[in-house]
Amino acid sequence: MTEDEALANLNQAGLLDVLSWAAPVAFAATDQMFDEDAGHDQMVIGVLNFKHLRDLVDRATSNGRFAVAEGLEGLGADVLERGIAPDAFRSMPQLVSSAIDRKDYRQSPGWAAGGIRVLLQSYPFGKIDEINWTQRSNAKRKVASQLFVGDNALFTDDDFDLYSIPGIPDDDDFEGVTLVAAHAFNPTTKQYELYIGQSKNPERSEDSCWHWRQLVLAGGTPLGGGSRSVPPVLPGDAASTEVDDIVVRIKKPGVAEGTGAANE
Repeated sequence: MTEDEALANLNQAGLLDVLSWAAPVAFAATDQMFDEDAGHDQMVIGVLNFKHLRDLVDRATSNGRFAVAEGLEGLGADVLERGIAPDAFRSMPQLVSSAIDRKDYRQSPGWAAGGIRVLLQSYPFGKIDEINWTQRSNAKRKVASQLFVGDNALFTDDDFDLYSIPGIPDDDDFEGVTLVAAHAFNPTTKQYELYIGQSKNPERSEDSCWHWRQLVLAGGTPLGGGSRSVPPVLPGDAASTEVDDIVVRIKKPGVAEGTGAANE
């Protein structure tokens, strides 16, 4: 599947709108909790962004703890608006509950529509091209090893009467291509960015870690300010007070799959 086809499918399904909405809302929530004086660092940023993004995407797509029970059309606003800012709730994309499915891979949360699944991955702001997938979870290494046929391929399967199996060979629960939504937030400058792309394990050190990647959104104020500043769009209102306290456990990154939210 080409880059244009993937982005068109994500846009048609509404998943691109959901991610574009969820990212700045998640970064605003992380910004409220981040405290450098308390020892918070990049790992904490990754943990918080991951948890907030997972919750928000589930919220907008009726998955996870927001899944709609059989026989119901949807959840009430009193449930969906708990824990997020009022303006964030009002701007949340409205999708039918069956539009996007939750399709995890090796305990890494994913959302799928139209033969495309998207997983989450954090990285330090400004280092989108420095992600080393071999140092991430086994799931992310597998995703980066998928078959890729780009627009510039010399030959196609049809040329030789072949059929290539898309996606991850050992994943029997999903047939399709798995992409990565890579997200970054700098709590000092309030800069953030979100990319969608197909990851790659480079053969050589000078190779890219992406087959392709597309910037979905960016904002914040670059260091030094000045005329190059980007208008921030982080929601500023406080979240609803009708929500339980969030408990975040910070674990040291390990090699086990799905563990260590900083790997997500």
